Amino acid sequence: MTPRALGLRAVVASVILVPAVAAGSVPNYDRGCTESGCHSDYTTRAVVHAPVAMNSCDACHEKTPGDAHKFTLARSGAALCTECHENVIKERKFTHGPVASGACTACHDPHASNQPKLLTQPQRELCLDCHTTVQDRVSGSKHVHHPVKDGCTACHDAHGTDNPMLLAAADSKQLCLDCHSEIEELLDSSKVKHKPMLAAGSCVTCHDPHASAEQAVLLKPSMDLCLACHNQELRSNDAQVADIGKTLQANPHHHGPIQSKDCAACHNPHGSAGRDLFARAYPETFYAAFDEPAYALCFECHEAAAFTEKETDSATAFRNGQRNLHYLHVNRAVKGRTCRACHDPHASKNEKHIVETVPFGKWRNPIKFESTSTGGSCQPGCHRPERYDREQPPPTSAAQ
Repeated sequence: MTPRALGLRAVVASVILVPAVAAGSVPNYDRGCTESGCHSDYTTRAVVHAPVAMNSCDACHEKTPGDAHKFTLARSGAALCTECHENVIKERKFTHGPVASGACTACHDPHASNQPKLLTQPQRELCLDCHTTVQDRVSGSKHVHHPVKDGCTACHDAHGTDNPMLLAAADSKQLCLDCHSEIEELLDSSKVKHKPMLAAGSCVTCHDPHASAEQAVLLKPSMDLCLACHNQELRSNDAQVADIGKTLQANPHHHGPIQSKDCAACHNPHGSAGRDLFARAYPETFYAAFDEPAYALCFECHEAAAFTEKETDSATAFRNGQRNLHYLHVNRAVKGRTCRACHDPHASKNEKHIVETVPFGKWRNPIKFESTSTGGSCQPGCHRPERYDREQPPPTSAAQ
């Protein structure tokens, strides 16, 4: 709303409109404004300003000298309101525009209203009437933040505050967590926290506080948002985080969640009890004794039978005849190979996102994997060249 419009509202509100009384009747001005037969309609609304309810109009209006039935405001600008509402408008670092200009009636009806707080409109519509850029975003977005639907004062102080954007709290992250208690509980219990969550104002790094075309009011589609940071090598605590953007560009075979652009299928973007912000359990070490619950992350999509059945003709394609080679590598009490021993969880040059090399201390152990229509072969440094075939199984080494 323009300053001129705000001024017009203030001017209009400074004049008492006197409804016509019944023909032939004479108002009894001694009974006061609301009981004289002129302004009784003010008392019929849902919310009535206290001076009006008490028939004490002279708290805000003064009669002009002479016999004419005319009135002026007792004080000008915000001073008229702060005479009673001194605790509402304090000296703050940031003051709402209408308050700073003394245009209280830009938002409040001075007599009575059908809205709480004597607002001239429902709160959301009242705010968006001036904040048109937010209104455009809200009206054009599929997902709207609940406080925007319910009322802006859940996050903003309508009069003034010491915080930028008139936020109701100095710690904007805590302001979010006051409603999103499940995220606060997750952060409190998380061993590993996503680095943006440790920064001030962290929530708006990824979320729009008003509205978005994306679920969870994300600023961008989920994967695009992640790659805005993960398009470079990063350092997190004592770990080096790979350049995922570069990995995806260089490798054509992408893991299923990457294909569906859903990073949150495997990672919790806020915090996690384990490494790499995994959303569910996955072994911390390269070698691990097999335990089905320990692979909850993988078994959310992949069938556990591919790793629990020693012999199978359907649970996995990685088999020599019916001999399950996933079971052979992973399902061990000692030095069971975890999934990352052979697979890159993001992308690879090989089908099934099989890696080119495997770390073994400081050495990168080449796998030399080759695929066939019914099986494949590999020649890693950990055993002699081996071949497998689902239809015509070749003999295997003693290690298998």
